[in-house]
Amino acid sequence: MQSRALNSVWLLCLLLCACGGAIAEQKTQVGPPPADPRAARIYLDGVRLMAARGRDSDQRAMAAFERALQIDPKLWEAHYNLGVLLRRRGETRKALPHLQAAHTLDPAAGEPLIALAETQHALGDRDTAADLLSEYVHAHPEANQVRLALTALLREQGEYDDALDSAREALVRDPANVQALLEVGRIYKARGDLDVAELVFQKVLALDGKSATAHNDLGLLALARGDTQRAFDEFEKATGSDESFTPARMNRASVLLRAGDYAAARSEYSKVLNVAPDSVDARVALGICLRGLGKHKEAEQEYERALDAAPNHSAALFNLGVLRAEFLDRRSEARELFERYMEVSASDDPSRAVAQRYLSEIAATSAKPSAGDDGPAPEGAQ
Repeated sequence: MQSRALNSVWLLCLLLCACGGAIAEQKTQVGPPPADPRAARIYLDGVRLMAARGRDSDQRAMAAFERALQIDPKLWEAHYNLGVLLRRRGETRKALPHLQAAHTLDPAAGEPLIALAETQHALGDRDTAADLLSEYVHAHPEANQVRLALTALLREQGEYDDALDSAREALVRDPANVQALLEVGRIYKARGDLDVAELVFQKVLALDGKSATAHNDLGLLALARGDTQRAFDEFEKATGSDESFTPARMNRASVLLRAGDYAAARSEYSKVLNVAPDSVDARVALGICLRGLGKHKEAEQEYERALDAAPNHSAALFNLGVLRAEFLDRRSEARELFERYMEVSASDDPSRAVAQRYLSEIAATSAKPSAGDDGPAPEGAQ
């Protein structure tokens, strides 16, 4: 699975997506056809629509899966794909019951289990997610994919010894497992053992000299050491190895954005969208660049495009709310966006406090407060 890293303020968590953590969108699960041939036909129509992507295709796919479930309520694959589509649209809370149903209907299936745990993690219920994966691995010790999902989650929780034990067990069962080696390196990096982490990542490159993921991790390691130039070089090697590998370009862009180089960051995010036009995170980040360049109307258009694809994407809701409240003087419209954001964002999202502050201010007065009243722009709204 792709992974994520560089946990800092909420905005940067968005910008560095897919670079060092446990959350990742699952692949479409086709699975065996259900017993009822009518449900099978409708379900497979939904799979084809889902693969096409796009807002219209996703909506039609969801409708197909719902019709299939009306005919065959035990079709766990339809529940699973509904959950994946809802997460793709940013409707994480609505995805949860479908993923729970898929896991209940087929407890032995690994992908619904991982998706369920990832969704619980995204909603802030990390202990439940870890317990779920741990119980599965205990019952299915050969399930390395699930074991590595557990490893990443333990790493994110700071339980480094347990995470290392989990990764090493995966390597015992599959000594050439590159993903397990990458996890070992990420654990050492998280612990601050940067030299050991580099040795591990170099070992991955010895096994696979064209590993874009290993170069990306080396870039993140260089950032941890404060070596921005080497980080850029490693990110460039990652995209050189695989032009479709967007995490490295996202990381490169986020460094530029943090440095205030909005024009260069804009160029990088545009390149991401050329390769992955349905990347909502890249589109939101592009909107942030445009806002930094003073192109407020263009920024608004990018946020709106992101919400067209994912109507409840929390980052898009939050940043569009900030844009309308702070830069476009449309605070009544911003209130609706912040209210939606509060409904869909994770309970431990640090930007919830910022959104709540905006809601309180908007409720108190419809006039935009002066710079002296409000102080600097809220963290995460830069």
